[in-house]
Amino acid sequence: MATTILTPAENRFLQLSQQALDLPALTRLMPLLREHPTIKDSSDFLPRSARAALLEQRVDWLKLSSTAWKLLADSPYVINPSNQRLDWRHCALCHKPVRYEYHVVLRANGHKIIVGSECVKKFMSDEMQYLMTITTEDNIHAVAQYDDLTAHYPQVPEILWDPAALPHLPATHHRRQRWVHNGTAQTVTGYLQHRRTTLPETQLQPYLSEYDTLTTLDHEAAAVAKQAAQRRADRERQLAEEEAQAAWDHAQHQESAAVQALRTSAPYQTTLQRVAELIVQHLPLAEFKVQLAQVPLPPQLKKLVNSYQLGVMATEFDRQHQITATRLQIVPRYLVADVDRLSRQLAHQRQRDWDDDLFNAAVGFDWTRDQRQARLDQLRQPWEGRQVPAAVFKDCLTIRERLSAGQPVPATWPAALRRAFAQRLAVQPQTGWVPAKKNHVTTAQLRQLAHSHPDFPAVATAYHRLYALPAATEAATLSALQQYYLLLADKRAERQNVTHALVQKLLED
Repeated sequence: MATTILTPAENRFLQLSQQALDLPALTRLMPLLREHPTIKDSSDFLPRSARAALLEQRVDWLKLSSTAWKLLADSPYVINPSNQRLDWRHCALCHKPVRYEYHVVLRANGHKIIVGSECVKKFMSDEMQYLMTITTEDNIHAVAQYDDLTAHYPQVPEILWDPAALPHLPATHHRRQRWVHNGTAQTVTGYLQHRRTTLPETQLQPYLSEYDTLTTLDHEAAAVAKQAAQRRADRERQLAEEEAQAAWDHAQHQESAAVQALRTSAPYQTTLQRVAELIVQHLPLAEFKVQLAQVPLPPQLKKLVNSYQLGVMATEFDRQHQITATRLQIVPRYLVADVDRLSRQLAHQRQRDWDDDLFNAAVGFDWTRDQRQARLDQLRQPWEGRQVPAAVFKDCLTIRERLSAGQPVPATWPAALRRAFAQRLAVQPQTGWVPAKKNHVTTAQLRQLAHSHPDFPAVATAYHRLYALPAATEAATLSALQQYYLLLADKRAERQNVTHALVQKLLED
């Protein structure tokens, strides 16, 4: 036998209430409800998703709808004077003629309807049924008095009708909460049963004061519970991290000799370097894969990772500036860690290099305006440049003059860029401007430097002006530059063989 999911009266009640409720799922069902007054679980017009929504949420929707209505204060209850049913008005929900009319209004927009007593009992909230009884049996003005009372004491409805009020109140105070509820209910009922023009302030005050105290206790208990929950969450997260670290340590310990050999091999390191260089460029995924196809993978890596998986890593780094690849369970964790570590190192170095270049283009080099503009246009092209507002590049054309006049870096610049400029300005000499020194140098840069200067003293001066490398690296770099000029001089004089033979003799024990 088919089961009725929604009766016509329930359907009309939801339709009338829907405009006051923020329920997207119910709103989506409105066309279906308007077209079909009765809805059964066997109805062929009922989509599966709508059937599931009605079965799961129908009771909650009706309960929420019941709180959207209230009795009309100026005429909550009217008895039709006629004894003829044909003269009676009809209930807006069940459509039956009713002699005893209850006028209810939608709180949200003031829409009024007439409801019979049975539908009030069936559909309306406990608060409205309570007022209906008093209005019918004792005092026709009870609703107006209740509205006046709750306007002055908005906590009264919460005390009387909200079963979830004070959810965190310790059990030791529940007896006090019941005392507040019972005392408030008796006071309000006594006030409503007779027409009155003054509020029962004196009678209510002990209960409302006690309720304020209980509310404070509830908030304190809620805060304690929140802190306890946070501590539990922190402890669980710590345990999870410890377990993950233990698993990682175990995996690292269990690495085979073949894996260790792979990670230290030149082909693996070369591939890792090239992949990380592509990742830190933040290329569109399609372009990243095109460039990736030109990177040869060692045979051992081809069995472990493919372009899709590397694309996932690149996308994750683009969004989060780190790689965890939790979705890629079959990719070795050491490979993920290596790609993440090297990508972050390269990204940090790229950002520092770009900051150096921008500072030098704007301040460090004695360039004309056109030269600065051309260099700034170049610096806008890489990913780092695209993260900076266009106004910054415009400011950079005149920032050197502004700084010379004692003005600060514009406050409208991104905070990271302002910090980068502040660090480079802090090491400037008392007079004049010098370029920001880079902390590394490439072979191409050294070659360009050597080709631009006639001898070693000149190139050494230019090098010290532009670069500040670690001591050991700097010593090797300057030695290589000096040998370059000596070999170049030998080549020009065609004495390479004589020089080489003499050096070999000097090196003999």
